[in-house]
Amino acid sequence: MRMMNPYMTLYQAYLVAGGSLTALGALLLFVGEKISPALLAIPRSRAAAWVLWGAAFVWFIYHLMTIPNVDLAGFPRSWLIVLFGGAGLLAFKYLPDLLSLRGLAVLILFASNEFLGAGFGQLPYSRVLAGTSYLLIIGALWAGASPYVLRNAIEWTTRSLRNLRLVGTGAVLLGCANLFAGLFWLP
Repeated sequence: MRMMNPYMTLYQAYLVAGGSLTALGALLLFVGEKISPALLAIPRSRAAAWVLWGAAFVWFIYHLMTIPNVDLAGFPRSWLIVLFGGAGLLAFKYLPDLLSLRGLAVLILFASNEFLGAGFGQLPYSRVLAGTSYLLIIGALWAGASPYVLRNAIEWTTRSLRNLRLVGTGAVLLGCANLFAGLFWLP
């Protein structure tokens, strides 16, 4: 992880995290029943795999191209790009099952890295974002290692209106906490 994040300020990180979580929660609360079939289709969808894994793949290759040489442990950058790039492309052919959920987990991990980088050295103002990021990291690590757990969580969420409202309310509350901290708590 970079010590200072030149790409995103703490304010922007709060807005992105809070806005994304609030939007997700609002979708589940207000149109959850209508989007349930689409949510259930995501784990095995080839299109979702291309979008989510593809975005994670591009972000990872970008990260490999931009990290300092000292972080490469002496390996030539081009070798790592070819090795990991090839592995990422081969995943489309040999690991297509639940690839979209793995891609989503990787995207969440990268986004959490950006959020934590934006808040580095800005205590106490970054605590809400850091807490949110660590919750997302725990969930993403679990989902990336066991994507069927995320698939089961999606199935549980879409099983009833009560579950949709419960998950939607939780996401809205967490999103609003981040928006509130970003808009009113920062100096």
